[in-house]
Amino acid sequence: MIEEGGPGGCPASREEPRVAHSRTLRFWLDPANIAVRLGQAGPVARTKAGPAVAFQVNDPSLLRKVGCGEDTFQAWSADPCLRDFTGNGFAGSEGQAHRNRRALMKPALAAPRLTALGPSVRDSTERLIADLPTDRPVDIPFEMSRLVAGLVIETVLNSAISPDTLTRLARARSVLSAGVFWRYALSPWPWVPTPRRRAFRRALATLDEAAREVYVRHRPDADGNDVVSLLKRSTDDRPDAALHDVRALLFAGVEATASTFAWACYELDRHPDHQTAIRAEADAVLGTDAPADAAQHRLLPRTAGFVSEVTRLHGIPFLVRRPRHEASVGDHPVPAGALVTLPLGALRRDPARYARPEEFDPLRWAPEARPPLSPAALFPYGLGPRYCPGAAVSEIMVPVALASLVRSRTLRTAPSGRTVRVSLELTPMPKGLTMVAAPR
Repeated sequence: MIEEGGPGGCPASREEPRVAHSRTLRFWLDPANIAVRLGQAGPVARTKAGPAVAFQVNDPSLLRKVGCGEDTFQAWSADPCLRDFTGNGFAGSEGQAHRNRRALMKPALAAPRLTALGPSVRDSTERLIADLPTDRPVDIPFEMSRLVAGLVIETVLNSAISPDTLTRLARARSVLSAGVFWRYALSPWPWVPTPRRRAFRRALATLDEAAREVYVRHRPDADGNDVVSLLKRSTDDRPDAALHDVRALLFAGVEATASTFAWACYELDRHPDHQTAIRAEADAVLGTDAPADAAQHRLLPRTAGFVSEVTRLHGIPFLVRRPRHEASVGDHPVPAGALVTLPLGALRRDPARYARPEEFDPLRWAPEARPPLSPAALFPYGLGPRYCPGAAVSEIMVPVALASLVRSRTLRTAPSGRTVRVSLELTPMPKGLTMVAAPR
């Protein structure tokens, strides 16, 4: 293993969990390494890791061309090898069918409709973290998966599930995420043995059970225009399609956001000064004396900047596409079905874009920072036709929920100095991160 003070080799300022990357997978998982390698290799680099041959796109203009070129480049979720996972909802559809389903959901997930989401996120977060143990170390990836799943179900999908199902769903997330990653990466080589297939099927059954509970226990808004109500009405004769859409929204909402929260906990422990600053901001905006409508993400700039910096250093390292037929990426021929990776992690560590790119510095996102930075440059929600439909929800939910968590708990690692490994999943998690979430 290659052990470092933080992703990309950030020196540790004090004893803290170290992040380790596999040598075989370092090119894909270590954005600092990939930034150097791609800078030397040119606009497109051909790489190989095990049976997978990939073409890494380094030129930003080519990145947008590949990411947005749906007619030529297929997104991972539409691949036939994942049909049992994506189902017949929007996640597994393509072209006009995909656009129609997204257009149907768009009014319910647009920012103008979500103005009152902040207070409900604050209240739900406080209820969910009440179950977070205080007397022993906890598995942060699991606990953050449980927290985020509960938030998505309560505040976005207007529903509820049993505590037992919520716990099993949080445990199933990593199995599903890793399973989907490997099934897609190895789909051109179906003869390659993949372990834990039965575990994947059990995890998928858990996701199905959770989606059914959400569907049945859904509480529609007064106007009936929340996202689940819209999906139900549009598929009166095909309830399975609406159920698959609910399942896709549930998994997508939990997957990337849980990773953001887990890495945020890691950085909060490494930088207690930022934890203190976020708590002070949370006290001012979310405190008992604050107006009920004060729980808004725009009033939490320090927390939002912290989230942006977590995304910059720990966000999904690459997007993946496959050419439908032989194509050219720039001047480089790429065969049909090959992996084409868009290394977002490398762009986020580009010294031409960010001063001191390996340093964790949330203040670079402050409104008064110069030069001003745009969080959109991080591509936190993808790009092109597959841009995350819940982006507006995430921008509101994540800062409010993180501020609520920090306001109630003090996070510190246990045991001190433990190595944290980056899991190989759709969205990498800090595997092995255990922390104490002590009451404030």
